[in-house]
Amino acid sequence: MIFKMRHFTLLCLFLFFLGFLMLPFDNKWIHALYGQSIYPNISALNQFLWSKVPFSIGDFGYIMGILFVLFRLRHFKLKRHIGQMLATVFIIVSLFYFSWGMHYFKTPLRVSRSLLTTISLEHLKETTQHYALTLTAQHQQISHDPLKAVVTPLETNALLALATKTMEHSSLRPSRAHGKAKATLFPTVLSYMGFGGYLNPFTHEAQVNTLQPKLSILTTACHEIAHQWGIAAEDEANYFSIKASTASDNAVVSYAGHLLAFQHMINSLYKADAKQAKGIMAKLPEGILENISEVRTFWEKYQNPFEKVFERSYDQYLKVNQQQAGIQSYSLVVDLLVDDFINQ
Repeated sequence: MIFKMRHFTLLCLFLFFLGFLMLPFDNKWIHALYGQSIYPNISALNQFLWSKVPFSIGDFGYIMGILFVLFRLRHFKLKRHIGQMLATVFIIVSLFYFSWGMHYFKTPLRVSRSLLTTISLEHLKETTQHYALTLTAQHQQISHDPLKAVVTPLETNALLALATKTMEHSSLRPSRAHGKAKATLFPTVLSYMGFGGYLNPFTHEAQVNTLQPKLSILTTACHEIAHQWGIAAEDEANYFSIKASTASDNAVVSYAGHLLAFQHMINSLYKADAKQAKGIMAKLPEGILENISEVRTFWEKYQNPFEKVFERSYDQYLKVNQQQAGIQSYSLVVDLLVDDFINQ
């Protein structure tokens, strides 16, 4: 009897999962029903349950899950437990999409804004110069010494609170969306994996790697909070992070946002025309170059052979979830920033 019930339960789960995959994932349906009606309630519940907890519930849950799996492996037999294993996978995947992952099927900003397939070199150069000039002006305002990098005395918790406040007060925030950045329990692990942060899709916690440079903590926290809002695409989360931070009244937050935007812009310009990119870099104050170098030095410190494995795995994950550029999706924010500059 128990054997039959297990098979019946597995069959039901499989049919549910199959039906879920066959749903008509119309972009308008996803945006209207899930994005505006269902998800805000799921998000609000998670914010109510976990936002005031001072540590990451999601990270703690992952560790408990791993320990539980390791314990069960001692008695695992494929023929006996295959049904339970498949049922668990079906449940986790279904919960992932219902809790947050459906956002991957929404109409991308680049489609709704009818962006050009390619951007002209002239527009790319003009936009890069715009961010370089703004960044230089802000650096002069904050540092007063062109040779010194911009630094902030704020500690980790204050930086996360500042990023949370920045996103909460942003004009881009959807009316029913809220978020809060948290420090991950395992920043060293994330550093070796090459990740600045991530969103837990089950608890909706915006996890931030707090070992990275302080300016990066600010923009990464804004990026992960954008994911909490339901912005799934990496380029769009970068875009929301940059637009919210650059519009901030806080000079350091605005500088951090412009620095991130400039890094994406100059990297794209280097690929298109290295000579022009070097010309722009040569005109930057030494202090800005120090801020850029600080980020590069940090990630070089944690480079390891396994980082490529993590990158490839995440690349495939993104491609499966409607982001065909994979891990390169982050840099596609350049298209959105250039479009903004052109329209201005």
